[in-house]
Amino acid sequence: MIEHQVLKEMDISIYQVAKKGNWCSGDAFYTVRTDSYILCAMADGLGSGEEAMSASSAAMSVIKKDHDLDTESLMDKCNQVMWGTRGVVLTILKFDFRSDVIEYTNVGNISCTFYKPSGELYRPVPVRGYLSGKKKKFKTQRIPYEKDTVFIIYSDGVVFDPVYHALFSKKDTPERMLNRVVDLMEESNDDTTLLVGKVN
Repeated sequence: MIEHQVLKEMDISIYQVAKKGNWCSGDAFYTVRTDSYILCAMADGLGSGEEAMSASSAAMSVIKKDHDLDTESLMDKCNQVMWGTRGVVLTILKFDFRSDVIEYTNVGNISCTFYKPSGELYRPVPVRGYLSGKKKKFKTQRIPYEKDTVFIIYSDGVVFDPVYHALFSKKDTPERMLNRVVDLMEESNDDTTLLVGKVN
């Protein structure tokens, strides 16, 4: 599945495929635009199949309902609904139009990279662990952004080759960048989700 979203301040393209042999993906993503921010979230339910899908869907339901909260509060609410599920790893990005700052909150191995218009690459450091309902402290990084910033978020089903970095450029559209990576990606034995965005 490939989906393209044209938002006023940003274009986003997403590729998602379930693990071979499964009818559903344990990965889930959600994007929303308001007058003051764009939020992008990605969850990966532990394992694969229906139970993983159930856990990641529960996290996305919380974010859909309460996306106006700050990212730490959202992470805490998602954690609370993980009791009795497989649990998830989760990354939330919120692009604030008023401050030109991204709130980044993460737990687990969903990767995120920013490509600045200058060509500089920035990778925020993920936090180990996963959301299971047990009490957890969360840290938010605040990252300045500007026009033509490109960013990617991907689950561990993406076997990321360092040569892919050269495919992400402010001169290109997320759709073209995504298609190039998908053409080169090795088949993974896991659910796979890759989101590419570019600030307009």
